Amino acid sequence: MKTERRSMTAALQSAADLPPEAIALIKAGTPKPLSVTAPAVSEAPEPPPPATMPSVAEPSVETLGEVEPVEFAPLQRRPRGRPKGSVSRPVETLGRLVGTSYRLPEDLVFRVMKASAERKIRKIQPWSQQDIVAEALNAWLQSAGY
Repeated sequence: MKTERRSMTAALQSAADLPPEAIALIKAGTPKPLSVTAPAVSEAPEPPPPATMPSVAEPSVETLGEVEPVEFAPLQRRPRGRPKGSVSRPVETLGRLVGTSYRLPEDLVFRVMKASAERKIRKIQPWSQQDIVAEALNAWLQSAGY
């Protein structure tokens, strides 16, 4: 007979009709509660041999004393990349940048990427894809009379 599928929440809320194996599996994954009292001698784990145990003395409560509060300065973020709005074009042609989106033929995109990479390696400005496309488009618009 096929049992009805139900959510994990519903299964856990009705633990009375769960088989003992399922309850054992659930309890095995449940974290053990922290005990305030010392464990019984029979439950204490056997300490490792002295040769492998590090020789670090644990401080007692008397030696700890009061803990002074420490004030932390807020983390300073370092800027990554170039500042927003900065471009590698000369200052006289610099204007306000506006985001746009265009769909271009795949081969044109790869050619712009290749030109950008080669110009950046040779340190020839403009080397960013944005600046290369802006310069080419500006030249075309001027030659077309716009």
